[in-house]
Amino acid sequence: MDTISIAILEDHSVVTQGIISVLKTNPFFSLKGEFHKAADLFSFLESNAIHLLILDIDLPDRNGIDVLREVKEKYPKTKVIIFSLHGSRVYVEDAVKAKADGYMLKSDPITDMPGIIETVMKGETYISSGVSQVQLPFSPFQIEILNLLVKGLSQNEVADRIQKSRKTVEYHLNQMRTKFACKNNNELISKYEKEIQK
Repeated sequence: MDTISIAILEDHSVVTQGIISVLKTNPFFSLKGEFHKAADLFSFLESNAIHLLILDIDLPDRNGIDVLREVKEKYPKTKVIIFSLHGSRVYVEDAVKAKADGYMLKSDPITDMPGIIETVMKGETYISSGVSQVQLPFSPFQIEILNLLVKGLSQNEVADRIQKSRKTVEYHLNQMRTKFACKNNNELISKYEKEIQK
């Protein structure tokens, strides 16, 4: 096997260290960089080629799916494995549409990662068996709004984070409350959490 050069974009150091410890078990894996922000990754990629990117979805400066799209547009030969907490099908489908080569859940055994890397480097696609089979009637954008509310952000804070107006956020929340027959956001969040745990 040829050496596989790898970069990690993940904003939690503990998670990054876990990935690194597993990568070290394979002498053919060469870690070229670990990054907490998308901007730092793209600065690195301007002058450094990698074979594989391990990418989180929840990042401080960008949505990971947007990062995936840009990586695939600028560096189409680079393989990308999404490594995320999100097991909802809507995330996986969005990632696959954006040309992700693999989708691994953080709840999966980290020791599975070397085998998953080898799978995608062969040109195959890997999707975690832990991905929810529940199909939510929401768009990825609406799911992003919900996940920020789940984290405890207010509507104003959500609007700031996704760089949209408060009216836009309220419009989408209203659509979701209608679809789930909810009277308020707390009820919506409760139902959403129950659905994604199925």
